[in-house]
Amino acid sequence: MGTVSIFSQSMQLSLTCLALFVFFLSCLYGSIETKNGKILWLIFGSCLVDFFSSYIGYVSAEVYTQGGTVIGWVFFEILLALISMLLLVFAASHILLPKNSDYTIAYAFGGIGLFAIVTFLFIFPDNEKIAQMRSIFPLSGLSYLAISFLAQIKRKRCFSYIFIGIIALLGALFMLLKLGGFDYLIYKSWYMTPVLYILLSFACILSKSDSFAQKYDEAEVTIEKNNQRLEEIIKFSPFPIMISRLSDDSIIMANSNAIKLFGISAEELERYHLRDFFVDVENRHLLNECLEREKVVQDFELLVKTPGGMTPFWLLASANIIDYNYDVALYMAFQDITSRKNREALLKNQATRDPLTSLYNRRYFEEEVLKRIISAKATNQPFSILMIDADHFKNVNDTYGHKTGDKVLIELASTCERALRDVDVVARYGGEEFVVFLSGVNAQKGKIVADRLRESISEAVVHSEDGQEVRFTVSIGVSSYEISDNLDTLIKTADEALYKAKENGRNRVEIFNLEDKKEFENKEIQERIRNEENNRHPIFNQEENTEISLLDGIEGNHIQEESTKIEDENMPYPILGVDEEDLK
Repeated sequence: MGTVSIFSQSMQLSLTCLALFVFFLSCLYGSIETKNGKILWLIFGSCLVDFFSSYIGYVSAEVYTQGGTVIGWVFFEILLALISMLLLVFAASHILLPKNSDYTIAYAFGGIGLFAIVTFLFIFPDNEKIAQMRSIFPLSGLSYLAISFLAQIKRKRCFSYIFIGIIALLGALFMLLKLGGFDYLIYKSWYMTPVLYILLSFACILSKSDSFAQKYDEAEVTIEKNNQRLEEIIKFSPFPIMISRLSDDSIIMANSNAIKLFGISAEELERYHLRDFFVDVENRHLLNECLEREKVVQDFELLVKTPGGMTPFWLLASANIIDYNYDVALYMAFQDITSRKNREALLKNQATRDPLTSLYNRRYFEEEVLKRIISAKATNQPFSILMIDADHFKNVNDTYGHKTGDKVLIELASTCERALRDVDVVARYGGEEFVVFLSGVNAQKGKIVADRLRESISEAVVHSEDGQEVRFTVSIGVSSYEISDNLDTLIKTADEALYKAKENGRNRVEIFNLEDKKEFENKEIQERIRNEENNRHPIFNQEENTEISLLDGIEGNHIQEESTKIEDENMPYPILGVDEEDLK
């Protein structure tokens, strides 16, 4: 490849060395994290050895001109040319036989070349053969290299291979011209060597680019395989699974279970977005916040709907952000928990509702109204309590039977719910007694509401087992925040007003006002004293503080005990009642 003419002038040598250095830097860049790094270094090594071989040839020519012995110089020159050829053969073998790594051809080339050198230089000296070897060795290496690289033409991302193959082919033609006797032309074409180095440098950069492209192709294949594997997993999963694009929320894919769950068709899948299935927008925002914070969400409850359906249903979702087809996507797996949520709602309803009337029970009423009283006090809002009791309800049960009595209670509860607002709390307090909490209503307005409710109830009709019409009325007591903000006191005072309504003829409404409060408090005090007296132990009711003996029929006092002790002072053991002699 190299010629001795590059050493004839310092400028030519400098340009050639600069080109060789550029080639070195290109090899350094092209070999980083690439599969062809070893091949590039073998080619660079071949060029470097050939450069020194050309220099030895230049020195030997100078020595020969001065009449010196050059056989040693020639041997060293031809041996370096052989090594340069072998490095090209090794590089070509890496390309042509990458799996087998068979270097038999390289060993054959080396053996034949070494035999030819020894034969025609030492055994049968032949200057013409030696001169031909200077071209045959590079010609053989470059030809084999060109064949190996050009054979990769069907390979994907093979532009750098073809380019190096063409360079090697041009170098082989260059050596072929030299072998054909065009020494004068070759001698004048010193620039061919640095040009060759520059072209090889460019080939190294192309090799790096092809390596990147090949890695990209391999990554594409890997991603495609992973996507296919993921699609297979999703397809045959027993759970509904859906993948949506994170940027615009559009549905990318869904398995048959998900399509069936959401009531959509596979052909129209791309029309929908994940947000189309959410009932509550806040629920969707909460899911997004969890994903931004943790990237993975487990057991997240969603209330969703089908695009054409109105009945929502509950899903338990697990979500994860993944890479899918070069896009950031949201992977979601679902489990239908509607039946479980219905059971939870039923249990909650049973815990808070009266089983007969479906109104709230006493426990829920007290818990809820306590919260509302606190809220009303904080905002300085009025509130009232209504106590409602069915009049002569025992007569209804005795006359028409308990089933008819149950119908009366159910109709009474239904009338209360229809007549009152959604913000009011209605509950069955016990038996035929009901309680109502009115928000934002004082005592006077509460009486108006109670009268309207009483009239509505008096117009209600139920039928007995034998078809008779049964009408009924209620008495209502009203108490308000003006009396107290304590729930127990409000209920008791409303009950007092209810008792007054009963005494005044029933089917009426009475208000517990401030004038009744003093009498109520006195009654409370008297009842408390009476309860304390009833709960007092009989021993504390005796007027005299006399001791009671634990032995039946025997009473003693402190005076008798003292006299007994004085009389028995001379006795050694007055308690035991024995004398000293007996003890001895």
